[in-house]
Amino acid sequence: MLYVISIIPEDLELVIPGNVGFFEVLIVVSFLIHILFVNITVGSSALAVVQEIKGIRTKRAEDDMLAAQLATHTSILKSIAVVMGIAPLLLISVLYTQYFYPSTILIGKAWLSLLLILLVAFLFLYAYKFTWDKMTHIRKKRVHVLIGAVGSAMLLFVPLIFIVNVVSMLYPDMWEESKGFFHALTYYPQVWQRYIHFILASFAIAGFYLYFWNNRLQKKNGKNEQSKANLCMQKQGKRLGLQVMIGTTALQFIAGTWLLMNFEREIRLLYMGDDPFLTGLLLSSIFVTMILLFFLYLLMKHDKRKYFMMSLASFILVLGIMGWMRHELRETYIKPYKDEVPQTTEVQVNETNAE
Repeated sequence: MLYVISIIPEDLELVIPGNVGFFEVLIVVSFLIHILFVNITVGSSALAVVQEIKGIRTKRAEDDMLAAQLATHTSILKSIAVVMGIAPLLLISVLYTQYFYPSTILIGKAWLSLLLILLVAFLFLYAYKFTWDKMTHIRKKRVHVLIGAVGSAMLLFVPLIFIVNVVSMLYPDMWEESKGFFHALTYYPQVWQRYIHFILASFAIAGFYLYFWNNRLQKKNGKNEQSKANLCMQKQGKRLGLQVMIGTTALQFIAGTWLLMNFEREIRLLYMGDDPFLTGLLLSSIFVTMILLFFLYLLMKHDKRKYFMMSLASFILVLGIMGWMRHELRETYIKPYKDEVPQTTEVQVNETNAE
């Protein structure tokens, strides 16, 4: 432990500019807002490509229209996702300076490439959206699918860089043997488990958003005369959205269990009875997720507003629980190191001056 502590840099002499507890709440809330738009963007980009391929095979207008709708929303929401990511990035660099910066340096080349990857991905997704009506011939359509697939694949790759970074900061004792981003993909525990957990969440939230948007279109244009293709697209969008959300949310029970089993034994046991609060968080997330699936099933069967509102309330609740549980997990991993190499807080500065 003494050797590991020597690797962790001392915190900056600058005092954390605010109440740490308030910043902890803020980082959870700001991260949840950010990740909500990220999930919709990543999930919608992949669903758009899949739906367009389906449209090529079925030759149904509503399939292609639904794919275009998904591509349009992807190009809009990705910008919001980027902007909303500024706050949690700043907060994590302030609250976890001693861990976030070293873990970032260890994957420095991949981290610096983020901007380039995102710029290229956005260009592909813009081209995917704005060439939709110009590439309707079957040969051009295949090229168009390829454009969308490349943009979507790049978006699917980006979260791996962030996941490796946040996992690395939990394991200071493994920093010395780390050899860059690609080595870290198999070197650190939890990386692929977290990635699968994230991808499933992306499709689930994108599916819920797809239902919400097409339900909104149905109600908004219900009294107006619409084409048959439009009506079919909205109906299909609602059905597809719920099917995707129910399926991927159910798979989260497997992915979540796999992730839990890859925690350090001492930490895993905290979530399995050793710590009442952490165990309560885990059990609450499982229980509320089951309630969410129940209401989603009723919504798919009956399509009533009350079931949508109950599903939405359950979704917001489970999102909040999962967000706070993620924060508690990070704190639990880092706590032994923070006790030995403390943060620079106002209290510590005052005590030093008093001496």
